[in-house]
Order: sequence, then structure tokens, then C-alpha cells
Amino acid sequence: MERITEAGAVFETDHRGCSTMRHHRHGSPFVTIVLRGAYVEVSDSMPELCNSGTIVVHDATEEHADRFASDTYCLNVELPRESGGAGLRGSVALDRAPLRAAVGEVVATFYGHGRELGVAVAGLQAALLRRSAEPLPERPDWLRNVIETFPWGETVRLREAAAIAGLHETHFSRAFRRHVGMTPNAYRARARIRLASKMLLTTTQPLTRIALSAGFSDQSHLTRAFRRSLGLSPAGYRRIFSR
Repeated sequence: MERITEAGAVFETDHRGCSTMRHHRHGSPFVTIVLRGAYVEVSDSMPELCNSGTIVVHDATEEHADRFASDTYCLNVELPRESGGAGLRGSVALDRAPLRAAVGEVVATFYGHGRELGVAVAGLQAALLRRSAEPLPERPDWLRNVIETFPWGETVRLREAAAIAGLHETHFSRAFRRHVGMTPNAYRARARIRLASKMLLTTTQPLTRIALSAGFSDQSHLTRAFRRSLGLSPAGYRRIFSR
């Protein structure tokens, strides 16, 4: 179903499990509200897992590809071209009450409840603009130094990251999680996945070499990490998302 408003179109998409959308662009900025299921999206060779309960924001020029591991149901909202994607891009958690309420209003109005749909779409755009205008949390100098200088893709022990920060390992781990939203181990795992993704999609290097270059102990380690994070083997990921 699709409904057209003065603020933009709102339409449903229903994706079968194990289906793929090859690299594509859209004519306008838009927001995908993931109502059920989950999928992996790749943009600029970087993967992102888009789960139910999140929204995914795209601008009009962004090229991306998607792979749906299970049946996935979405509601999509076009934004005015001049909005530029409302200043956000990628998967956005609904962790702010105003944005969560705006998304809920679009969903409720689309299915016949609440205010006029066009008003709800305009409200969503305004909530996205407010979210994008929020100042980023202030990060201490030691954290910026660690993120920029520590070799996350290598096998260097994390105690060296704590040393760069000038903190005890336990305090470093707690402080890092408080500021970044994940542990140093999780941050390193994500960095390695992203590095491996870039090599998988932009080179023809064998998996064994990619695994070692991205900081994994061997190809099996790389495969386990990819399956755990993205639900795909590295070979399957390369086959689906490479050009």
C-alpha cells in the first residue's frame, strides 16, 4: 500500500528472507522504519545491521545494497529533497522520546489512526532535524587519542590502549564504554569487521590473507565473526555485495 501526502509518499515494502536488493539509489531522501525482521545494508563498503525497532535514514545520492536474511517488513517515508536526509544517515536507534513518538505517529496514521498523515510526516522530519542538531557528547582528549592512534585492526593487546589513555585497564574499559556506548572489545570487533568488509568488496585477496590483515587469527575466526555479526559467511558477503 502507498499513500501520497503533500509532505511526501509513505509506502510499505515486504521482503522475503534470503532476498537481495542490488546496489541502487533513490530519487529522494527517505526513512525506512523497520517494523519486523532485520537486514544487512552495505554503503561505501561498510556493513550495518538494521534491526526491527530502528529507522534507517538515506539521502538521495547514497548508493546502497541490502540483504534480507529473514522475512522483513518496512514502512518507508519520502522526505522533501531539500531536507538532505534530515542531517542523519544510516541506522538510528529510537532512543529519544520525541523521535520515537514521531515514528509512532507516522505508523499509526498510515494505518488509519491519529492525525493527518502529511502532518505526521512533517513531524517526523522535524524530529529528525532536531536529533541531528543535538550536540555530540564531549569526549575527553584521552579517548580521541586512543580511537585515532590505537591499531584496532591489529592483534595488539588492549592494555596498550589503556596505556595510551593513561588509565588502569579496568577504569579504561568502564570509561570507554560510558563514552562510546560499547566495550573496547566490541569496538575492536566492529573495526575488524569493517576492515575485512572493505577488503572483501574492493580487492580480490583470498580470505586467508584478508583474515590476517584485519586482525583475525585465521580464516575460521573471520568466518565466525561475520556469521555472528552479519549472519553471512565472508564468501557469501563478498558474493552478494561485490559489484
